[in-house]
Amino acid sequence: MGTKLELFILPFSGSKASQFDAFCADLEPYIKVNTIEYAGRGRRAKEPFFTDYGLFMDDICAYINEHRDNSIPYALLGYSIGGFFVYDLVAKGYVAQPKHLFICACENNKEEISPISRLPEEEFWDRVIKLGGVDKRLIERRKFLKLFSRTLRADFNIAEQHRFMSTDKKIDCPVSVLFSETDTPLVNVQRWQEVCSRQITYYEFSGDHFFILEKHKNVAAVVKKALGMGD
Repeated sequence: MGTKLELFILPFSGSKASQFDAFCADLEPYIKVNTIEYAGRGRRAKEPFFTDYGLFMDDICAYINEHRDNSIPYALLGYSIGGFFVYDLVAKGYVAQPKHLFICACENNKEEISPISRLPEEEFWDRVIKLGGVDKRLIERRKFLKLFSRTLRADFNIAEQHRFMSTDKKIDCPVSVLFSETDTPLVNVQRWQEVCSRQITYYEFSGDHFFILEKHKNVAAVVKKALGMGD
């Protein structure tokens, strides 16, 4: 049997597409996976970071339209700040309605992200660590955090420009929200229901903000089940 569906992944802040390789492998062969590489890292390391939200979203939209296989359905998965981006792709009409939308480790989009991208270095990292989502190994070796400052600041600068608009269309496809209670509590992620027409399905995982890295097989199983491709 051939590929039945295509999945585009929008990663968390500071990440490279390659960090999702293990998860992608768990979804093959029936799901064709495209992890989007944001400008300024990984295979796009020589490109400048985007500073304007509209241009950033245009870039994401162009990538999806260029790589999408129109002969099969497609779905979107946004992780952390990627959750805001997949919401906007659909709600603001950048892309056609997907078969399914997955929002992972991301609280409801109606809460504006506190601006931290331009804070002094120490204060910036204090706030990032407080928000969660920083690898514990890096926190223990704080001097190495500076290596990730430019990429993280660029990503936060983009995410801080996200806004819920009264003109946004309600999401009218099946939506699954994946979360960890210790990171993005259910009471917070349930507010995604406010912008979705259909009843959301919630999946809880143990672990921290990066549960997909340690629980990639479990997350893949949920994705396949939600798409009707479970083992």
